[in-house]
Amino acid sequence: MNSPTLQTINTPAGKVLCVADLRGNISHLNELVDQTGAKLIIHCGDFGFYERDSLNRISDRTLKHLVQYSTLIPPALRTRLLQATVTPDSLRSQIKTSSTNVLSELPLYLVGQKTLKVPVYTVWGACEDVSVLEKFRSGEYSINNLHIIDESATVVIDIGGVKLRLFGLGGAIAHHKLFDIGEGTSTIAGGSGTMWTTALQIGQLVDTAQKVFDATETRILISHASPGREGILAQLALVLKADFTISAGLHFRYGISYNEFGVQGDQELYKNKLLNSQKNFMDIWEGVKSHIETNISDEQKVLLENCLSVVNRLPAVNSVPNDKDEAAFKNLWNFNLPDAATGLLILDINQGKIATESRSQGFNFSYRRNNVSLRSGSPAVA
Repeated sequence: MNSPTLQTINTPAGKVLCVADLRGNISHLNELVDQTGAKLIIHCGDFGFYERDSLNRISDRTLKHLVQYSTLIPPALRTRLLQATVTPDSLRSQIKTSSTNVLSELPLYLVGQKTLKVPVYTVWGACEDVSVLEKFRSGEYSINNLHIIDESATVVIDIGGVKLRLFGLGGAIAHHKLFDIGEGTSTIAGGSGTMWTTALQIGQLVDTAQKVFDATETRILISHASPGREGILAQLALVLKADFTISAGLHFRYGISYNEFGVQGDQELYKNKLLNSQKNFMDIWEGVKSHIETNISDEQKVLLENCLSVVNRLPAVNSVPNDKDEAAFKNLWNFNLPDAATGLLILDINQGKIATESRSQGFNFSYRRNNVSLRSGSPAVA
């Protein structure tokens, strides 16, 4: 387990750049640092944790997805690779012989050919190679200025008069996989070029957060999946006493900033969303409960109980003014990021205050002027 550390940025003010879904185009981070003057970066998953050997472990479907949405591949090469006549074996063969880093620039950073200009704090996403993450966990792999925030690794960053406490939970939220580690060999879960969150990871994160609680810190939950879509992450934010959540995974062209008070008619609607999340979890749990409880260690049992405390964390009905649930309902802010290729969020910290700035390429509504209609009635989200 990684121990909590304090990272001090010696400046009275500074910008924190928040991005997501690099998809292996790691050099883009340095370009954004030059554009924004950021002192550090928070990244929300699909970083590009792939190496050359990952190609043999990625499923055909995931590989096609990676090729389709990679920003590393020249358009002409992408068109050729995605032709209907290209078989999975042919696709893999062309990737192996290509001079382009189709999967990720990560190997260039591992050997020091490329470097990161500022500290980067990231979780892993839904499309990553669990074997590569295992190597970072064991210490076999390391990159200067790259820090992986997970259920057992938390960090405090002192910048602009604010102490930011970062908690992280990577991977997709798939309820049917919460008790499955796939091809993982330690505590993280994944397989076939994808990764997901487990119940034990959620329990471990709760344990980590409880050990480092400090009311003077601003707590940020970093996740790949969105708490707005995944009720269990919204419940986790309550348990962690988070002030902000920063997430990705929706691939919108605009960033989203909201709190529950701003989008729910009342707190009861918010509670109903979490009740649905609780039901989804318990439906799975009841099916595996007897098997799990007879095959886990005492330590894992504690983590599982922590996870169940998250699932059962529901706001009180008719809460009195100024109670903790009402405060979270009105003051917990959620930021969901677009892909790094299309937008970003900046936390501009100065004299103890955190200002925000969102940038995005946005939509192109030219189809309206050209009298071209979409069947869905709205622009497609890439």
